[in-house]
Amino acid sequence: MKAWLTFSPSIVNKAIISNLVKNYDITFNILRADITPKGGKMLIEISGTQQKQAVEFMEKEGIHLNPINKVVKKDEEKCIDCGACISLCPVEAIKPAEDWTVEVDDLKCIGCSFCTNSCPTRAIRVME
Repeated sequence: MKAWLTFSPSIVNKAIISNLVKNYDITFNILRADITPKGGKMLIEISGTQQKQAVEFMEKEGIHLNPINKVVKKDEEKCIDCGACISLCPVEAIKPAEDWTVEVDDLKCIGCSFCTNSCPTRAIRVME
């Protein structure tokens, strides 16, 4: 599961994430983070046998969790493989293939939709 975590200023200095990794059977990957003393956001990917319990722990500790349910899809018939979308993807979910066609990796996509506005043929759409 991928999700945005939002931290309020009152919990920024707590060791919530380290306790999460230490106490639960999960794999935790930080994809993006912007945390300051005023609060912040973190994009994470979490998996494991205790994922549900880990999410409950974070929410109990005051972290607002917003799961990512959206990804981008490429319409093969509309796409002209121009590559305009590639440089805008913050997680490298859109890459050129060996044959220079554009590939979209659903597992890496965070649904930010930066790429959709750059597409001249509107071949990339955000989907649930």
